[in-house]
Amino acid sequence: MKFGVFVPQGWRLGDLPNNVSPQEQWKIIEKVALKAEELGYHHVWVYDHFHTVPQPIAGKSVFEAWTIMAALAPITRKIRLGQLVTCNLYRNPAYLAKISSIVDVISNGRLELGIGACWYEHEFKGYGYPFPRPRVRIEMLEEAVQIIKKMWTE
Repeated sequence: MKFGVFVPQGWRLGDLPNNVSPQEQWKIIEKVALKAEELGYHHVWVYDHFHTVPQPIAGKSVFEAWTIMAALAPITRKIRLGQLVTCNLYRNPAYLAKISSIVDVISNGRLELGIGACWYEHEFKGYGYPFPRPRVRIEMLEEAVQIIKKMWTE
């Protein structure tokens, strides 16, 4: 059995203190990841969300998943880095293939790509993204996976 830990990133209310600066919040994220590695955890996980739940809260810092993984990659050595899950509709599939391959290089092959069809409508509205019906989101996910695989292998 393998164990992983989510780093706090502001998405779930209360996982990062509100009364400290974003820089201090980053230090907490960094400390959790390094401690997880020191304790022998297999994975560090991040959420791919831009807003808090159950509703967006103005002024609340939420750290973006791919930026966190790119920042953790060079300061960790063994622990695998992943996101549960990357919303395929937040980034063009070709762009996601590119950034994920770069994080994999920086981390020396420790990336775990979790990808899904997305669900949090507040984020779509907040960033001006269309929010398709579930069936359409699943179809778009299937296409995104095909594109990512091709870009990684061809």
